[in-house]
Amino acid sequence: MHPDFIHQIALDRITERQRAAENNRRARAASLQPPRPVRAAVELRLSACRAELERLATLSERRLSGGDWLVADVNGVPVAAVSLENGSTIYDPFKPTSQAVSLLKLRRKQVLAAA
Repeated sequence: MHPDFIHQIALDRITERQRAAENNRRARAASLQPPRPVRAAVELRLSACRAELERLATLSERRLSGGDWLVADVNGVPVAAVSLENGSTIYDPFKPTSQAVSLLKLRRKQVLAAA
């Protein structure tokens, strides 16, 4: 092989290894940063306002039955509710509410078991 060709191959390998080392350093530095805390506060409570239930029922296109409802607030905004009587749910379909609905169903079972 020609010496210039061998020299060029060696330079290419050095460049590749320098890039790999830099990527490794960046990945390691990113993993050492502490995780960011979740800044969402979830509150489960009995509904105090019929208007918030009507808003959720309209958003989820469901009928609103009477009785008491458990409501999940995320950062002070009601996003989901479950009826204590029949377990029907209403929620805001434009927000991720599946976990809030699961929490509400679990809390409903706890409330009914304690009654």
